[in-house]
Amino acid sequence: MGAWGSGSFENDAAMDWAAGVKSIDDVRAPFDRLKRETDASKGKSPSDKYGADADYACELLAAAETVAMLMGRRSRDFPADLAERLADAGEPESLLYHQARNAVLHVMRKSELAELWAEATEEGKPNEWLAELTRLIDRLNPDVEPRPWTPDEVKKTVGGVAGPCAFCGEMVSQDEMFMMTIYDATNSISGNRGFWLHLTCLNARMHHSHAIANLKFDPKNMPDLDKL
Repeated sequence: MGAWGSGSFENDAAMDWAAGVKSIDDVRAPFDRLKRETDASKGKSPSDKYGADADYACELLAAAETVAMLMGRRSRDFPADLAERLADAGEPESLLYHQARNAVLHVMRKSELAELWAEATEEGKPNEWLAELTRLIDRLNPDVEPRPWTPDEVKKTVGGVAGPCAFCGEMVSQDEMFMMTIYDATNSISGNRGFWLHLTCLNARMHHSHAIANLKFDPKNMPDLDKL
């Protein structure tokens, strides 16, 4: 690949794809290709170690970012000319944003691009690309209003209010409460310890194949899994 950064459009492959997009059908095309290829690979041993190659993975992420833009959640590096060309596209249909979210998860967990970012991330440093994809999935989630835990429920479940993130040290807010518990599996009497965290901070330090996606669903607008 040529120049690249952690943003979905900070690479040549994504910008080349964006230059050719003229309609919503062009945005949908990478997702349709992914469906064809994943359907064809069902029940077979994958011949490609990484799944999607790097350039195609960049196209999938650019297409997903375009869906997020159409949902009113534009990224910082979104091309202005692409936004202008799709100004009359309207809100994306529900299948499209489900396809986009599915594509991001596929790239995150199994792609050559994910392997390249794992290799490029300095040892001991967070993988900013995985953090960016975690944010992208959140921007592709439907507008639902989940009921967060009350302070009493937090105290009852985990013994106190949310504290600082175990990775960055910043406080975890009420709308982004994630917690992990560490157990000593070699010693049943050693107990366990819980840690609050931001999901972006956790994923940035995970192996990409185990990255966690916080997928939200609208009960009134569930996807047809056969179409993903």
